[in-house]
Amino acid sequence: MSRYLLADIGGTYARFALATGHVVGPVWSVEVEARPTIIEAMRDFLAVEHAGAKIDGALLAVAGPVEGGRCRLTNAAWTIEEGAIAHAFKLSWVRVVNDLEAVAAGLPDLPTSQTRLVGPDTPLIGAPMAIISPGTGLGIACLLAGSRGRRVITSEGGHAAIAAIDEKSDKVVGILRRQFGRVSAERVLSGVGLCNLYQAIAKLEAARVASLTPAQVTAGAFDGSCPMCREAVDMFCALLGAVAGDLALMFGARGGIFIGGGIVPRFVDYVTRSGFRRQFENKGRLQSYLARIPVRVIMHSNPAFTGLLSLADIALAHDRRLEAR
Repeated sequence: MSRYLLADIGGTYARFALATGHVVGPVWSVEVEARPTIIEAMRDFLAVEHAGAKIDGALLAVAGPVEGGRCRLTNAAWTIEEGAIAHAFKLSWVRVVNDLEAVAAGLPDLPTSQTRLVGPDTPLIGAPMAIISPGTGLGIACLLAGSRGRRVITSEGGHAAIAAIDEKSDKVVGILRRQFGRVSAERVLSGVGLCNLYQAIAKLEAARVASLTPAQVTAGAFDGSCPMCREAVDMFCALLGAVAGDLALMFGARGGIFIGGGIVPRFVDYVTRSGFRRQFENKGRLQSYLARIPVRVIMHSNPAFTGLLSLADIALAHDRRLEAR
């Protein structure tokens, strides 16, 4: 039975596991900043989990654009190359994919029990699915799944421009535009985005702007100590709903929209009561189209590993077809 090394490498944490067949072993996690290179992190992981057993290959999901088997992380210093990893660990094959490509590939395999439904449970079977993932950055991808298998459309859609949804958000975006020159969706729909929203709202209200972390913004919002933090979280939820709805329109994602990343699961109950769904459906003449599309928040702790196993199956099936010719 084949044994793979799996990795989910974000801007903040890198997670590693060994998979035998479709069984994923214990997950080992390390902060990206704690190791100088991906090679060093993998060596430390294998020292803990390898136990001398043969590894057939490696699949790595990475938070950044992948070109020619190489990626420089968008929000961290690591550069990840298939050839360098294969050479360092004497692996017969290594594949590096965008992290959202990995998660998207496994969307049909996610148990609904490990998701949280926001809206009606009325997916159109066989229709495209899409994912938007606020975390250290903002990832976006789409899955086409049909009789010929699965195909993921990756993108850098998180860097598309954000559109305001009302007068208040228009003023907030204006403040951020003066600061950054251009305001992408990632500038507001990410961990740093929460802080950007809070700071812009404070400036708009001529209040003292504190230097807060994303965790402090959410804490201030929910413990009642900071009304501006609460307003920032409310605006985050509403803008996320608006962008997710736009994503559903652009991809025709009637199979469902999925919310990934590490932010939304932390206050998913609040999201369900917020303006998220209202803004998701607030698309004028297309409101009824959006009203039938389900949204699911991914609560699974390591959804990229589910998708990487799907990609491994696809790769092995492709290799078998080539061998049969």
